[in-house]
Amino acid sequence: MTYQRLIGSSALALCLGLQAQAGEITAWVIDAAAEKPYFDQLGATFMAAHPDVTLKVVPVPGYVDAIQAASVSGNLPDIILLDGPNMAASAWAGTIQPIGDLIDPALLADTMPGVIAQGTYGPDGKLYHISAYDSTVILWGNKSYLEAAGVRIPQGVDDAWTREEFAAAVEALSKVDGVRWPLDMKLNYGGEWMTYGFAPFIQGAGADLIDRETWKADGTVNSPEAVAAITELQDWYKAGWIVPASAGDNQFYGEKTAALSWVGNWMWPPHEAGLGADLVMIPAPAFGAEGVKAPNGGWGWSVPASTTNLKDVSTFLNFVMSDAEVAKYADFTGFAPSRAAAVPVTEKFSTPGAQDLFTAQGNCCAVVRPVHPSYPAITLSWSRAMLNIFSDGAADVQTELDGVAQYIDMDIEDNAGYPPFSAN
Repeated sequence: MTYQRLIGSSALALCLGLQAQAGEITAWVIDAAAEKPYFDQLGATFMAAHPDVTLKVVPVPGYVDAIQAASVSGNLPDIILLDGPNMAASAWAGTIQPIGDLIDPALLADTMPGVIAQGTYGPDGKLYHISAYDSTVILWGNKSYLEAAGVRIPQGVDDAWTREEFAAAVEALSKVDGVRWPLDMKLNYGGEWMTYGFAPFIQGAGADLIDRETWKADGTVNSPEAVAAITELQDWYKAGWIVPASAGDNQFYGEKTAALSWVGNWMWPPHEAGLGADLVMIPAPAFGAEGVKAPNGGWGWSVPASTTNLKDVSTFLNFVMSDAEVAKYADFTGFAPSRAAAVPVTEKFSTPGAQDLFTAQGNCCAVVRPVHPSYPAITLSWSRAMLNIFSDGAADVQTELDGVAQYIDMDIEDNAGYPPFSAN
């Protein structure tokens, strides 16, 4: 395969001319450990199946900054990976173009509803983004600790802990020998995780990051339901029940001083390696009247508006969304395949087992992050608030969420409502 790496300022220089001729396409991808084995083989595999098209797969360090710089300079490649929740901002800005007509309708019909929802731009109803996988967050548990605490282990989404059961489980685990912190919520991650991983708690309670009809945040993200949900979690933090950011990443699967871990399916390999038969997978809790809510989405393929060799791009998109490639992506990364037809082809998901929880949550309980151009402001303000709330300073929850609402609504106002969203 043809495989390049762009580093630092040289990325923009090498961008020049990346818009390929017919028979040549360049795809930029994230430079991440979990996905690297898949991307390493993608070019060679694609060109073996389509020898008339040359594919350059380019892993880009500092990916988000590189994409933004290339967007400004007009030097994007033919195909890019885009983080799903940022699709609406890119579509609104005219940076990417619709791709629904480039993909076999049968493939789209077989794709998880949450993946289609993440990639569909509301104002025109067209698809701008497609992913080979879907993601979710579950509670990973140490079976020995749970049994020592006498805690019931749910077997599926219909059996999920209620909010009260979750609280009782955390308290009971805090009294078990060997447990320093009952719950790891990956506070060390920061960034987008703080939105992806924490929004489901307010959504289960009946709130949300923003009202998705009026596109106003005030009264929704800072509603009594949202404040109560986050306050309860903060109380757990104050009680010493949640692993602090300073304790690092491996308290659950390495040091084994945490009994539960709230994190996504990308942590399956280290969890399995660390706990072996002691590892149990537990569904997301029903944290309120709305029941089980879980996040979804992630990186997927988009096509810059400047791309013109759409025949070759269509060939690429149909290839990466084929049964075999979607299955291969799942086996390399541990992410749930986004297409039902790919499941029997995978090694990880073809046999019924605990991993079925990933696809079950994706199909029943996934809440797409707001598909709106203001999403960068939404996630920035919410993430900052969560870091302030779950810190030694333990910021006041109501004050922080009021600040989130104000920041989001000001961003939308400053952009004249992001028309045509403002017409809603």
